[in-house]
Amino acid sequence: MFGEQRFQLARHDHKRAFTLVELLVVIAIIGILVALLLPAVQAAREAARRSQCKNNLKQMGLAALNLESSQGHLPHSGWGWRWAGDPDGGYGDKQPGGWYYNILEFTENGSLRDLGSDGNYSRLTTAQKDQAKICVSTSVPMFYCPSRRGAGYYPYVHSDNFFNVTRPEVLGRNDYAANSGSLFPGSIYEGPPAPRSNAGMPEIRDYLDNFIDHSLPRQIRKNGRLGNVDISGNGPVLAVYGVRLARITDGTSNTLLFGEKHVAIDQYDNATSSGNDQGWNLGFDIDINRWTQYPPAPDSDPLTYGDSRNFSIFGSAHSGGVQFVNCDGSVDMVDFDIDPTVYLARGTINGGEVTQ
Repeated sequence: MFGEQRFQLARHDHKRAFTLVELLVVIAIIGILVALLLPAVQAAREAARRSQCKNNLKQMGLAALNLESSQGHLPHSGWGWRWAGDPDGGYGDKQPGGWYYNILEFTENGSLRDLGSDGNYSRLTTAQKDQAKICVSTSVPMFYCPSRRGAGYYPYVHSDNFFNVTRPEVLGRNDYAANSGSLFPGSIYEGPPAPRSNAGMPEIRDYLDNFIDHSLPRQIRKNGRLGNVDISGNGPVLAVYGVRLARITDGTSNTLLFGEKHVAIDQYDNATSSGNDQGWNLGFDIDINRWTQYPPAPDSDPLTYGDSRNFSIFGSAHSGGVQFVNCDGSVDMVDFDIDPTVYLARGTINGGEVTQ
C-alpha cells in the first residue's frame, strides 16, 4: 500500500513543460493583442492631450474676457517684437508687451507679470531689465499644446536683442497665437524706435502720429501704423489698441480669438523658423499673432510654397483640424479643409459676412 502511494505521489509531482512551439504561439498571441491595443492606447492618450489643449484655450479665452470686463477691451498685442511686457505699462497703449503678457494677471500668473515693477514707467533700469529676463525665460505650461511639445526652455538664438530685457539665454515658448484678422501685413518689424538715449521709454502716441501710412485705404489707415506694424486690421487682437466686444458685430461666437499656430514638425525644438524663434513674452509679431488669410494646415504639412503662409497661418499637431477659442469663450475645432471664404470670415470682427 505504501509503495502504491509513493508511486502516485511521484506521478503527480511530474509536471509537463511547454514545448518550443507552444511558447512561440503564446508569444505571437501576445504580440497580436499588443498590436491591436496600441492604437487604442495612443488614441486615448491623444484624446487626453487634445482635451488639455482645449482647456488651455478655454482658460486663456476666459482670461481675455475677464480683462475686457476689467479694462473695457480685449488684450492688445503690444508694440512690436523687440519689446517685452512692462509691469508698469498698464493695459492700454503704453503697454509694449503682447496679449500673453496682458492676460497673465487673469490666469493666476500675476506675480510673473509684476517682475521688475518699480512704479516708474518712464525709465528703464538695469535692475528692471534683469527681472524682465527672468519673466521672458519662464515657461508657462498653459501656453503649450501637449500634443506638440512639453513645457520647457528653448535657446534664444535671435541676432537682435530686446529693447527692455537683458539678453536671455533661454525663452519660454508658446503654441498658441491670437487672431489678428484676415489682413496679413506681409512683414513685421520691431515697431517704434529704441528707448530714448536717457533710458527713457518712447512716447508711443508721438510715434503713432508719425508713422501713419497714407498709402493705405482710408478705412484701414484710420488707426494708422506703428513703424511697419499694422495697428488697425480687422481681427479682435491688434497691436497697441485693445478691441471692445461691442465692435465685434459679426458675433462673438462666430469670431475666432486665440488658436493653435502652425509650427512644422521639424521646428518644434529649434528656432530656425521666423514664426517660432521668439517666446510668449513679446509684442506684436508672427510668433504670437496669426491671420486667417490662408487656411490652417497640419504641422506635418511642410508648407513648401515659400511665401507668407509659412509663418502667418494657424495649424496644429492634432488630426483633422485646429482648436480655437472664440470671442465668447467657447472652444471648437476648425477643420483643415474648411471653406477658405468661411474661414476668412471667421477671422474678421465686423465684415458683415453671413457664414454657416
